[in-house]
Amino acid sequence: MARSGKGRRARKNRGGPANSPAAVASANLTEGPNQTPQWRIGRPKGTGTQRVYTQVRDDIIGLRIPPGTDVEEASLEERFGVSRTPVREALIRLASEGLIVLLPNRGARVTHIDIADVPQLFEALELCQRATIRWAAIRRTSEDVAQMREINRVFLEAAKNGDSDRMGDANKEFHITIGRACGNRYFESLYSSLLAVSLRLARTAFAYAPRAGEAYEDYYMEVVRQHDAMITAIENKEVDQADVLARVHTDLFRDRINRYLNSNLASTVSLGASA
Repeated sequence: MARSGKGRRARKNRGGPANSPAAVASANLTEGPNQTPQWRIGRPKGTGTQRVYTQVRDDIIGLRIPPGTDVEEASLEERFGVSRTPVREALIRLASEGLIVLLPNRGARVTHIDIADVPQLFEALELCQRATIRWAAIRRTSEDVAQMREINRVFLEAAKNGDSDRMGDANKEFHITIGRACGNRYFESLYSSLLAVSLRLARTAFAYAPRAGEAYEDYYMEVVRQHDAMITAIENKEVDQADVLARVHTDLFRDRINRYLNSNLASTVSLGASA
């Protein structure tokens, strides 16, 4: 049965070359470290709730608002120039994703990352990622593929420059683009929620990892290669191959996190001369 839907048709018919997904992706991800990314400027602002939700969510994932931080409603009202209602609605959405916990009459607090939950996170992420990429390989548009390629180019450039913030943003956008390409809004929402948790975990772990050296370069070049392979499988509608690549990609991330959790620098610390 042919699939229909106004959302997908509208997405296929977006603007000309200047507004193509590849051009938008490039503009979104090429801002300097002290500038507001253009995807927060050029996109329609929408409701106050959406603006507050999107920005605070990005700040939590990017660790600009660290775990354990209290988020006061009054400060958000002042920051975004909105009333209490959209702030409260945005906080409720963030709480539903597990990024914050609501506090009675005190706003909210950014949740800590519970290491005991990590194995379950990876189980859910792998299955969701595999299903999402399978649908993306079936339903993708040429615009989706172009956007993925441009975002991966930006990721590669950021990796070569050791720009971890830009890498994190590009990686997030890459996987969110796959989620949109899958054409199933329920899975897109689920995938986005799992990405929020896993990317925050990644930022926490990678913040303490060396940002230079052979191991660093090997890991991020492998990420780029895997992204390229995933794009090719999606473009060629190779559903089973895309599934395999999604599993391998999750394994790469899982191994990286496990190596961080099991790292031990104590043996390299001298406590004084031997007797």
